[in-house]
Amino acid sequence: MGRKPNNTGATSLAHIQHSSQPVSAEQAYKDEQEQGYSNVALSGAKEQTSEWVIFKLVNTKKRGRVYIDCINDTWNPDTKKVERMRLLSGEQAIWVKDQKHLTEDYIRNNRRTMIFEGKICRVPSYDTAAIEFLRLSSHCIDNPNRKTGSKTEFFEWNPVKQAQEAAKKQMLKIEAMKKAFSVDDEHMKKHALYLGISPIDEVGLPKPIEAMRNEYAMKADLDPKGFMESFESPLVEISFLVKKALNQAKIDVGRERNKAYWATGKFICSIMPHQKPIDSLVELASSNTAEGREFLNELKLATQSA
Repeated sequence: MGRKPNNTGATSLAHIQHSSQPVSAEQAYKDEQEQGYSNVALSGAKEQTSEWVIFKLVNTKKRGRVYIDCINDTWNPDTKKVERMRLLSGEQAIWVKDQKHLTEDYIRNNRRTMIFEGKICRVPSYDTAAIEFLRLSSHCIDNPNRKTGSKTEFFEWNPVKQAQEAAKKQMLKIEAMKKAFSVDDEHMKKHALYLGISPIDEVGLPKPIEAMRNEYAMKADLDPKGFMESFESPLVEISFLVKKALNQAKIDVGRERNKAYWATGKFICSIMPHQKPIDSLVELASSNTAEGREFLNELKLATQSA
């Protein structure tokens, strides 16, 4: 780990600070998006050239130099197996199975170590073996087949890709916020309940619709992906019906341990020991089984008049 790297360099990216003074929530998102594009373009123009391929640490709190020992067990996309890689000076092949012609002395004296300094590792574009090694490494989060849990995770810095991903995230957030403020009150309340927003305030009184919508918009802001994925999910309506039936005592989950019954005494289903009753009931109602369809129809009838 302490050896000096061969054919590698390191530099720090410029520290970029930005601020905004939004007039409205929508304008704030537009400003943030435009600033993000500017930051990406600026740092990309300074650091990413045809002469270098840049890798950055995920953990930006690490200080000083960080070394990556260039031997790694990872997924080989050609053989579809986990195999050992080893990066050596003067050797283009990175897989151990392709280095059998090398002597032990050569391997020992030419083991390479990649260094991140200022959280950045710059590799000359002609050093194709090192670039391939880093891209296929189990430390690289861009590798879809990597093992998780590495303490030295990194990614390949790609200004175009970063800009595209930033744009997608911002557009998703804007779309989620627009839906949060434009959807009708009925759908909003059901979806808010599904997202874990309580309709009751801290003193036990029903929240005003404006208060619920504000919390609803905060959910869209903090987790736009989860918000959009569940926005039109049938589970929202099913969850609402189950909670309504439970609140109205149409369903009894206290009559017998780990079992749910209708208030009439009819058995509904068993509940897994470590599962919440509502989760078991929603799971049943959303299942494409004869029992699930029957329960869902009974659930709609039981709650439609209330």
